[in-house]
Amino acid sequence: MTHDRTTTVEQFLAATAARQPTPGGGSVAALAGALAAAIGEMVINYSIGKKDLLQHQPQLKTAVHELERARELLLQLMVEDQAAYEALTMIRKLPAESSERIDRLPAAILTCIRVPQSIGAAAVAILELAGRMVDLVNPYLLSDLAVSAELAMATVRCAIYNCRVNLVDVPDARDRQSIESTMNLLQTRAVGLIQAVVPRIWSRYEQAM
Repeated sequence: MTHDRTTTVEQFLAATAARQPTPGGGSVAALAGALAAAIGEMVINYSIGKKDLLQHQPQLKTAVHELERARELLLQLMVEDQAAYEALTMIRKLPAESSERIDRLPAAILTCIRVPQSIGAAAVAILELAGRMVDLVNPYLLSDLAVSAELAMATVRCAIYNCRVNLVDVPDARDRQSIESTMNLLQTRAVGLIQAVVPRIWSRYEQAM
C-alpha cells in the first residue's frame, strides 16, 4: 500500500517499521527533505514583517514560496518512490524470460533511481536557500535554520544511497556512468554548502546575541 500525504505521522512510522518493502529509505529521505523545507519556511515566516528586516522582505517572500514548492515536490516524490519500488517488485516477480519482464525491467530500475535523484536535487536547493537566508532572517530562529540545513544534507546523502543500491542493475554502462556522475555532483555540492552554511549560522548567532 502506497502511503500519501493524507497518512498520519503515526501511520507512516508504523508502516515504515513494519516488515514490508514500502515506505522505504527513499520515502523516508523525501519526508526528511519535506521537514527541512517546512522548518525553513517557519524561520522565514517569523522573519516576514519584522520591522528590522524590512529591507529583506522581497528576498524573504521569494524564499518562502520556493520552500513551499520544495515541500510539495518532496511530498509528491515520497509517494512516487513507493509507487516506483512497488512497480519494480511486481515486475521482478514475473518469469525471468518473459517478454514483459525483459521489456519493462530497465525502465522500472531507472525510475527507482530517478526519483531519489530528484529528492537529492530538491534537498540541495533547500541547502542553497538556507545559505542565502543566513544574514536575512530573524536571528532568534537561526538554530531552526541549522536544523533545516542539516536535514537537507541528510536527505541528499540518503537519496544518493537509494540511487546507488539500484545502480548495479542498470544494464547500460553509459547510463551507470551518467547516474554516478550526477550522484557525485550532488554530494560534492551538498557537502560544500553544509560546510559553509553551518559556521555562518553560528557566527551570526553569536554576533546577534
